[in-house]
Amino acid sequence: MEIVERKETKTRTKSKPAPNADCQTSVCEKASLKMANAAKTMFTKRKKIVIVATMVALLCVTVYFNFTLNNGNPIQTSAVETNMFATFRNNRADERARDIMVYENLVATSANAQTVATAEARLLEIRANVAFETAAESMILTEGFEDVLVNRTSGFVNVLIRRAENIDRTQAIKIMSILQTIQPGLDIDSVHISVMR
Repeated sequence: MEIVERKETKTRTKSKPAPNADCQTSVCEKASLKMANAAKTMFTKRKKIVIVATMVALLCVTVYFNFTLNNGNPIQTSAVETNMFATFRNNRADERARDIMVYENLVATSANAQTVATAEARLLEIRANVAFETAAESMILTEGFEDVLVNRTSGFVNVLIRRAENIDRTQAIKIMSILQTIQPGLDIDSVHISVMR
């Protein structure tokens, strides 16, 4: 009798665990969470689309009423801008007149020498700013701009120009040249030029 030994070959296979109630429940929960998230995302996208469509519709209605209420004429904003420039000038003049009155009153009534000196220095600064701004505005206007506002405070000069298009480099250099003619040694970095259309 012959004895035959058999060697069993072990094959390794990945076996899946036997399904049980806990495993199936977690898979079902994950699947339902994914479906719920997908539904929320779709609802959020629909909601955003509805909001954007509503805003576009409201914009169209606004444009329609704007056009019909103005008898087909577009709104003219130049009068408003001109009034803004004039209003700014008037407010600036009123504010400076009040400041001058306050400082002149301090000079006339104060017994403290330091207060009087500070008030006189402030008066000189205000008057110098007024002279600078007036000269700059009139000289820049001669360059053909529609309107100009110049404001000098605390060492900075702001120039606001009303014009249909932006200014080019040569015009900006010309404005800087005018400002430096009025105030020699003016630092270019302290000047800001803006255009209002």
